[in-house]
Amino acid sequence: MARGTFERIAPEKQQMILSIAMKEFAKNGYYKANINTIASKAGISIGAMYKYFSSKEELFCDTLEMGIGILNETFMSRLDKSNDPFEKIKSIFLAALDFSKENPQSLQIYMSLLSSSMDSFSKKYAKTIEEVGHTFFKKIIEDGIASGHVHPDVDIDAANYFLDNNLMMFSFSQISLYLKIRLDTFLEGRKTPEELIDDTVSICRKIFGARP
Repeated sequence: MARGTFERIAPEKQQMILSIAMKEFAKNGYYKANINTIASKAGISIGAMYKYFSSKEELFCDTLEMGIGILNETFMSRLDKSNDPFEKIKSIFLAALDFSKENPQSLQIYMSLLSSSMDSFSKKYAKTIEEVGHTFFKKIIEDGIASGHVHPDVDIDAANYFLDNNLMMFSFSQISLYLKIRLDTFLEGRKTPEELIDDTVSICRKIFGARP
């Protein structure tokens, strides 16, 4: 958590510093990121930076928390309002697609937590990050069962995990060269991201949908 001096500067300046830090961490990774470079690009002295943050770790944590907040707000603002749970699932995937285009650095930092070298951060933040998808998908499935759109025998937790796994791999495939190649290999380059979302939702209807 940033020091009180950081909280007392203008919100626009806070946002600017964290955005620059996010780009640096995304480009170079946590261990190679340089706090002096971040300070220089933000137009502040290294002394001022250490008045705001006691360490690079503290700065990274605040940057990560900002990304989590943006992700949650993105899902909240774009969640479909219809009663159809599968339209809600589609809206989450579309929101994730937009998020990957608008906030690629945030996703790159998120993906960096998959490395064992980042376990100390994963222990602190993994549950908080994963709770975003877990909360949205679980409620969608529960509401879908209650409304009769989802089959009542569907295991809510297993379905939730299935959906979030698909969402995570889909999102990462938008920013990772390896996963982009993997996606093109499996789909043979035939699908746009939007078409893949439509197909994913169609498959979910067949798997989880209430039987006639």
